Amino acid sequence: MKNFYFYAMLFVSGIAISQETSHEITLLKDIAPAVTDSVGTPTRAVSARPQYSYAYNGKIYFAADDGSSNDKELWVSDGTTDGTMMLKDINPSSSSTPNLFFELNNTLYFKAKDGIGSNGYSIYTTDGTEAGTVSLNNDFNFAEPAVINNKAYIRPYTTDENGNTPIQVFDGTNFGLIADTGIGRINVGAINLSLDGNSILINMQYQQLGSSVGIQLYSYNINNQSFTLVKDFAAPDATGDALNAYLNDMTKIGDVAYFTMYAEDGKNQLWVTDGTTDGTVIVDTAASIYSVQNFYAWEGKLFFEGDDGSNDQLWLYDATTNTVKNISGVSADNPSGLSANHDPTDFAAPGDGYLYYAGKSKISTKRSLFRTDGNTTEAILANEINNVEDIAVLNHKLYFSANYASDVNFIGRELFTYTNNELKTLNTTTFELENSLSIYPNPSTNLLNVQSTLEGEINYSIYSILGKQVLNGTIKNNVINHNLASGLYLLKLDNGSNVITKKIIVKN
Repeated sequence: MKNFYFYAMLFVSGIAISQETSHEITLLKDIAPAVTDSVGTPTRAVSARPQYSYAYNGKIYFAADDGSSNDKELWVSDGTTDGTMMLKDINPSSSSTPNLFFELNNTLYFKAKDGIGSNGYSIYTTDGTEAGTVSLNNDFNFAEPAVINNKAYIRPYTTDENGNTPIQVFDGTNFGLIADTGIGRINVGAINLSLDGNSILINMQYQQLGSSVGIQLYSYNINNQSFTLVKDFAAPDATGDALNAYLNDMTKIGDVAYFTMYAEDGKNQLWVTDGTTDGTVIVDTAASIYSVQNFYAWEGKLFFEGDDGSNDQLWLYDATTNTVKNISGVSADNPSGLSANHDPTDFAAPGDGYLYYAGKSKISTKRSLFRTDGNTTEAILANEINNVEDIAVLNHKLYFSANYASDVNFIGRELFTYTNNELKTLNTTTFELENSLSIYPNPSTNLLNVQSTLEGEINYSIYSILGKQVLNGTIKNNVINHNLASGLYLLKLDNGSNVITKKIIVKN
């Protein structure tokens, strides 16, 4: 394996590289070896192009192409070279490209193109073995499902007799159409999100006789089995025809959800909603920022890509102070920061107090690995690794797709890992306890299941992100019952000899 250890010294376009942290980027496995000549000399690099990485139950699941006839299929890694392997060739005649992984009732599901389901796509589940990777014989469109109260609400490929797209409900065993006490026809869009324990925000059209409302923001009340128009952003045109609103990037923080919507000039802007018409408004302090996308919620704040005239930069919105700031270094009075288009994407937080992501710098238009603490932004080995994307976290280590900036033994885009001294310390001190625990569901509604192989009692404490203890006790029957408000919390577990703290999310 190729390793790079850098201890300070680099400055990239005015963005300082850490002088205290040892950055280590490692090629985990050359999944698609180079093409060689008759004597075995590499002549051309081949890229595995790992995508859609997802951490679950101590492993990373992803799609990759080993360069053979398997095309892009389901792979799995336990973090070692030998433990990185193709799990199953789902579609022998083509690429199945597994993606849209999600968890439900402590089971992993995903979408794959098998040529069998509606439009050739099906929902699959896997237990980490080839034999346990099977189709559920039901279709799955490109929208990420909303998981709430141990059920997943999924947009299928199947359309009804009117050509509309309904919503399916999946409980881990059965599929069925969403219950509706109304008389409208459902034509669901690509965006949906659990707002609380009883409602889902959906970008959709609810067609009723005489209605001229297009695809807009609706909420679905699970208990009442009814749809409500939250906000009609686009009034009918002069002929009375319904117009559609284009909503994207919906992310929840606390009791509200943030999303983007095209303004009249066609540029995405930042909006917020609490599920009511009056509470669905543009974020005023971010009104001058357009092309908003790539949301990530971290430590109660919203990070996103946006352009205020300085091209696409990294922004932070803090709802507690209703302030927004550019943290990627470029502004009208500081034009020497990052590239004209920083294009931040693929965020991940491994637990060392930094948010990592892929972004561009002035020295390259290809994305390198960056990190931010919410105030400053720094590039990590920008001269060595580029084309970074699909970042996932497992055991306080980053896993991502990338390639060497210069040709190194004809190695193409492959699976890399990142760690540093702080992350190694976290991994070492918590390894035994962390790998003997399974905590689910996360996000949680009113209970957490804690499965453990450790002996003795495990005490727990739950803290708000401000450090206030909100609940504590001893785990009984592998369950922690709670009645916490929606938000991000820290769960501290102590078995007398080991202590570990995990982030949990409560969604009601």
